Amino acid sequence: MSKPRIILHLKAAHLSRDFSVPFLRLYGVIEDLAQAHGITVERRQRDGNIRVGTHAVCDGRFDDGNLHIIDDRSVVADNVLNAGLAYFRGYWHLDPRGTRYRSGIAGLVYDESAVRYRPARDLFQRLRQQYVLPRKSRYPQPEQVELVEPGVIAVFFQGRYPIDSGATDFDDFAMLRAVLAGAGGRRVVVKPHPNASTPDDLAQLDDLAQSHPDLLITNANVHDILSAACATVSINSTVALEGYLHRTPAVLFGASDFHHIAETVTDAPAFTRALARATERRGGYAQYLAWYFRDNCLSPDAPDCAARIWDRFTATGFPADRFGS
Repeated sequence: MSKPRIILHLKAAHLSRDFSVPFLRLYGVIEDLAQAHGITVERRQRDGNIRVGTHAVCDGRFDDGNLHIIDDRSVVADNVLNAGLAYFRGYWHLDPRGTRYRSGIAGLVYDESAVRYRPARDLFQRLRQQYVLPRKSRYPQPEQVELVEPGVIAVFFQGRYPIDSGATDFDDFAMLRAVLAGAGGRRVVVKPHPNASTPDDLAQLDDLAQSHPDLLITNANVHDILSAACATVSINSTVALEGYLHRTPAVLFGASDFHHIAETVTDAPAFTRALARATERRGGYAQYLAWYFRDNCLSPDAPDCAARIWDRFTATGFPADRFGS
């Protein structure tokens, strides 16, 4: 019987890329690990019919005795792990359930008392230096500082991705209308998504603002918004985690794998109560971010990254001795 290979299923544009770039760095670590153990790694274009909302395949395509790692997808199947950046640069999912909201972190129990504060605080400050101080986010942001009224509810659009992935039944406007109905007199600031919001979305927003004087549309830097907001509202946006770096609580309108200290709304009338609970939170953000990223994601630059990759391989049925290593 031939030795198993590791097959990386990648976007077509990444097949020939250097894996040292930050958004592919984990694959470079996997290739180095494989080379050190005499394991063959193959790059293969990700199947076109494995889409954002594809969570299972029934045709046996992965039943070949090899370990398959699928980039930026959430396929549950034997011999499969899913890999993808986990919101903040330098952290990754490598997970049998999926990436983003489908990752196995969603099902873990979070115990704040088990997380030591001082090491968590150090990570918190490093993340603030990476994102807050230079005013950086996942997408490019305006450099100009814009004053935002303190205490606003900050709503962030995400386009169709959360619906297409199966994370929610709310579209951006259903979420926004629920917030407007339950804002309790607070101003609402909404930021369209820089890539996913369409011209029709922007036109609808303008129409909605005409009939809601407490609604303000903005393209301000997210950190100007987050530093002023009483809470963030999104389906399951990375901005919610960036908000934690400002100690700003989050209300989510969809499934996420970082729901543990957020409030999740499943029906529109529940927003008012969810907002009230969120704004009562007074801390714990450093501990949560340490638990999520340090303890449950992979960091390619961490000294134990290779060992933790082997743990994931072994749990998937591919210990070192199966590779003949």
